Amino acid sequence: MKLLKKLITKPQIFKRTIGLSLDQFKMYAKSLTPIWRQAEQKRKLRAIRYRKIGGGRQYNCKTIEEMLAIVFLYYKSYWTQEFIGALFDLDQSNVSRLLKKMLPLIEKAADPELAIYLQQAKIEFAQISPNQRINNWRDFLEKHPDLREVSIDATEQQCYRSSDYQTQKLYYSGKQKCHSLKTQIAVSVSGRILDVSETVPGSMHDKKLIDAEETIFKFPQQTVQRLDSGYQGLVKSHPKFYIITPHKKPHKQELSPLAKELNKAHSKRRVIVENVLSRIKKFRILSGLYRGDINDYNQVFRNVAALNNLKLATRMAVAA
Repeated sequence: MKLLKKLITKPQIFKRTIGLSLDQFKMYAKSLTPIWRQAEQKRKLRAIRYRKIGGGRQYNCKTIEEMLAIVFLYYKSYWTQEFIGALFDLDQSNVSRLLKKMLPLIEKAADPELAIYLQQAKIEFAQISPNQRINNWRDFLEKHPDLREVSIDATEQQCYRSSDYQTQKLYYSGKQKCHSLKTQIAVSVSGRILDVSETVPGSMHDKKLIDAEETIFKFPQQTVQRLDSGYQGLVKSHPKFYIITPHKKPHKQELSPLAKELNKAHSKRRVIVENVLSRIKKFRILSGLYRGDINDYNQVFRNVAALNNLKLATRMAVAA
């Protein structure tokens, strides 16, 4: 494809357009190739398939790089499928089918640990004797440094108003003054996304979401969990966990100088989750109005989160 060939010759423009550097893109394409082939083989051999393998009109995309360029351009720019199809000499239906096929594969190739990391780490921690957990905590952190401290927050994105009254009422966010989708993430000090919640209607409160997801219990008790003022009450309801929230100003009183300093220090540590949310929203599919099927939104969010982790991992590998 002419557009992809032209972008490859200009690495800086490639990165701003696609969302990944050229090296990251090539590395990702290599890791996705076996996953794509396996998924395609499974699709073609499914029992309900009527057409013989090889039948039908062929894609103009002949390489995995061309397919990824379309998917990443859609995520990064969030242009209409018709416009992206015109750029790559494809029909809108071809672009739509490609996006649908790639939807469950992006996360698997970008960060396969995103879905299982916390669960596996919690199992390892549970195997340590309760009497030895304090002594072995340092050894545990050497293997899982991202579990030393995490920051948790939720984000909302506007979606279309449903024509059904009860549904639109459920998705209406009084805070955002629009119909929205809410997703919660947990981020380590390094900026790695450790957990992505299910997506819920925007009317659900942040505290209700964290309780429904049981996010607090996903981490060891010694892990520092930093949250904003919207999660008041979690410290009292989970006394065995190391939870930090800002000090709330007493009614008709001022915060003490010590409380102000503690809040300031807390905000400086917790800002990492805000920075990560800003990074993932540079993919315009997660900012502004979401036009797609809300049933696919959570997987789209997870895909972008996994790409964020991929970019972080490659930067850290280069720095090392």
